[in-house]
Amino acid sequence: MFQKLNVPILGIVENMSGFVCPHCSKTTDVFRSGGGLRMGRELGVPFLGAVPLDQEIVVSGDEGVPIVVSKPGSRVHDAYMNIGNMLTTQLGANPKPALGPFVWNWSTGQGAPRWLAAAVRKDGDPNTPAGLRKGDSRRLDILWTDGTVRHYAVRDLRLACPCAMCVGELSGREILDPRTIGEDIEPRVISSVGRYAITVQWSDGHSTGIYPFDRLRKLGLGLQ
Repeated sequence: MFQKLNVPILGIVENMSGFVCPHCSKTTDVFRSGGGLRMGRELGVPFLGAVPLDQEIVVSGDEGVPIVVSKPGSRVHDAYMNIGNMLTTQLGANPKPALGPFVWNWSTGQGAPRWLAAAVRKDGDPNTPAGLRKGDSRRLDILWTDGTVRHYAVRDLRLACPCAMCVGELSGREILDPRTIGEDIEPRVISSVGRYAITVQWSDGHSTGIYPFDRLRKLGLGLQ
C-alpha cells in the first residue's frame, strides 16, 4: 500500500523476534524468526533489525522510562540502538518530495504549487511531479522529476476522470457522455492527495475524481 501511495518505506523491523529466557539465556523462537529479513528482500527495502520478545520492554513502558535508558548494554538496548542508527542513515539519504501539500485556486492562483526545475535529475522518478502550473485557462502543465514536461488540456482531464460516476466500477467502461462536458469547463480548485495524486473541483460541480500521478503520466493528454 505504501509503495502504491508513494510513501517512502525506511525499512522493516521484525518485532517479538525470539524470547530470551532470563534464567538460562536460551533463545526460543516463539513466533519463528527471519520473516523481517525475507520481507525486506522481497520488497526491496532495508531490513533495519529485530527486536526480541522481552518482559523488560513492557516494564520500561509502564514506568515511562525507555529501555535504552533503563537497561543499557542489554540485548534489547542494542537492538533499538542499531535500528535507530540505521534509521538516521535512511532519513539522511531519503530525498524529500519536491512538492509539499497544496490547495490551489485555479482562477486566482492562490496556493499554487511550486515549479522546481532544480528538483529535476537524470534518475528522477518519472511518476513524481516537480511542479504544476497553469499554462493558460485551458491547460495544466506538469514538470516531472525526470525532466519531462507535459501539457494537459483541462477538458481532457475532466473527461478522463476515473471516479465511479464517470467509469463503470465493474465493467471499466466510460459512462461519462463527452457531450455533457462543455468546452468552457475548467478547474475551480486543484488539491494534492498525499504524495501520490491530485483531486479537482470542476466548474460543473464534479469533485469526486482522484488522479494518481502514475495515471496522469500515462494519460499523455494534450500537447507533448
